[in-house]
Amino acid sequence: MASRTITIPRLLHVGPDCLSDLAPLLSEHFDISRVCVGSGPGPSREFASTVEHGLTRAGARVVGESGLIGRLDQAAELAARTIAEEVTLLIGIGGGRVIDTVKLAAARTGTDFISVPTTISHDGISSPVASLTYEGRLRSSYAAAMPAGIIVDVSVIALAPPRTLRAGAGDLLSNLLAIQDWQLADRRGEDDFDAFSAMIAETAARPLLNITDLHTPASHELLAKGLLLSGLAMAAAGTSRPCSGAEHLVSHSLDEALGKRAALHGEQVALGCLLSAAAHESPLLGELKTLYGRLGLPSHPADLGISMGELTKAVLRAPSTRPERYTVLTELLDGDGRQLAEVLGEAFGQRFTAPGSPLRRSPAASISSTSPGAR
Repeated sequence: MASRTITIPRLLHVGPDCLSDLAPLLSEHFDISRVCVGSGPGPSREFASTVEHGLTRAGARVVGESGLIGRLDQAAELAARTIAEEVTLLIGIGGGRVIDTVKLAAARTGTDFISVPTTISHDGISSPVASLTYEGRLRSSYAAAMPAGIIVDVSVIALAPPRTLRAGAGDLLSNLLAIQDWQLADRRGEDDFDAFSAMIAETAARPLLNITDLHTPASHELLAKGLLLSGLAMAAAGTSRPCSGAEHLVSHSLDEALGKRAALHGEQVALGCLLSAAAHESPLLGELKTLYGRLGLPSHPADLGISMGELTKAVLRAPSTRPERYTVLTELLDGDGRQLAEVLGEAFGQRFTAPGSPLRRSPAASISSTSPGAR
């Protein structure tokens, strides 16, 4: 049997009120003689300032790089500055756009990178992938590396808008459907399923099915650790397969169609999970609907200001956003459209006419209890 090497973070810390004194944590594992701290244009700048002051008190030479908004040119400029100033450690403090910008600069320069998220709205806080824009175009994914360290201050996470927590939950739950897509692709001879990385991804997501509230410190810690494990699952697999299936293709397609009207990534993925669960005829559909109602996740496109017509068109285009990725959509859309209409009804509680015709609501559809993988 062939062995594999998995790079994991040397430092993982999840706890309250830790940003003001990171130096002792970092110095045990990293060279903090020359540190560059990246942040965004908003609230993350204040948190970055707290970290910078603490590192300076500890004797580190610190430079700041603010205003990061997830552009490829910013990552290139930061990489150049990292080389020019002989930076020994890069720290990204903020949301996904900040972290991905610093993450790519670190990967391209071989510099240790610390991820310090101020929101946990998706698994990019720990994934080996950076999603950035280039010259105003749509976001593209670039190969990077897992952070060398991840620090989550749950006191900071608690200050983030509740919507970001719901988005993080949606992104984490997608692991459960992505795994079903991966297994389907394996059965069809379109991909090779890896049970080990899938186990990590499922272990990360399944506890979320049982939580009752997203606003407690315990739920913040569970969500943060689940998203961190998702990054590890992708690193173990060497692909995003354990955490990204049809539901992510739907979100990417919505991004393209809606532009600035697009919702948060994890919110759109949450909708995609319902569609995917219905397409797989998975018992998860009922569990997810109950959980969404309990936590306030979007359970219908209208919850995100998206019409059923827009969602249907996005679903039809979704496979083209990543043609090489075989998912349940590959089979669902290989027909005359009636099957898609039925699945939309199962997912969102309504029947619709076939795609291409004006969408009309009709009596609520029943939820199938057929076992997963039967389709």
